[in-house]
Amino acid sequence: MPDTTATGVRVISDPHITPEIAAHILFHLGQGGSPGSTFVQKLLAAFDAADAHNRLQLSTAFPGYDAALELAKNTNDGVALLQVRADDNH
Repeated sequence: MPDTTATGVRVISDPHITPEIAAHILFHLGQGGSPGSTFVQKLLAAFDAADAHNRLQLSTAFPGYDAALELAKNTNDGVALLQVRADDNH
């Protein structure tokens, strides 16, 4: 998912993770960002509560949110990468 630029800066290469999605995930994790709609907030709660089968269904329907959550929760610098991506909106 992350790639490294020629200058050594890591960036997110997953096209599903938009700046808006990055901001929503950061907000959901209490790391800044901005809240999504009520639907998005409930969607992220559903991702957190889902068992493996339902998580797969959610990830198929919402690949950007799935990829961003995985990045934030399962990599050392995922939150930092999402913060950079969210700043791409400005």
